[in-house]
Amino acid sequence: MPAPTQPVKAARREEFEAPDLVLRVSNRLLWVGEAVYPLHNIVRVQTYVLSPDRKKAAADFVPWLVLVLVFFAAQTVDGNALGMLATAAPVAFLAWFFVRRLTRPDLYVMGVETSGGPSAVVTLGDRAELRRLVARIVDAIEHPETEFSLYVAQPTVNIGHYVHIGDTANINGSGNIGVVKK
Repeated sequence: MPAPTQPVKAARREEFEAPDLVLRVSNRLLWVGEAVYPLHNIVRVQTYVLSPDRKKAAADFVPWLVLVLVFFAAQTVDGNALGMLATAAPVAFLAWFFVRRLTRPDLYVMGVETSGGPSAVVTLGDRAELRRLVARIVDAIEHPETEFSLYVAQPTVNIGHYVHIGDTANINGSGNIGVVKK
């Protein structure tokens, strides 16, 4: 088994990158860290972009801003300088938190889905390198003798802050709409 190769690193290291882990194909198995997926159970390998949900960030920010502004206005009417000063810290924190959520970069990831439901998501600093990784996994599925190993990262983001446009399925109950392509 070859030693893992180092991936191409991005110019800046993203805050969401976890420590490197080894992605390895050997003996018809795909290892992603300690998780193991038989290559014959893999039904889809694809790259996609997870974009931050900036509209949700703004919608989450507005109610807090209104609350702080109401408190600030109440302190101003009373002429309470200490209360106005105490409002400055929450305003600064809200502004920092809001800017941080708005400036999150798009996240390029590779998803591996199996026929049984489990999936793996990994990322690399370079989108082209990620696409080459997909090609290598597909080649390993088609050619059982293929083996390789490299370092990747797993995103450690709150997936609720990101938007992934993909398949939506409602298959329960009388309101079954099947699969909706967006």
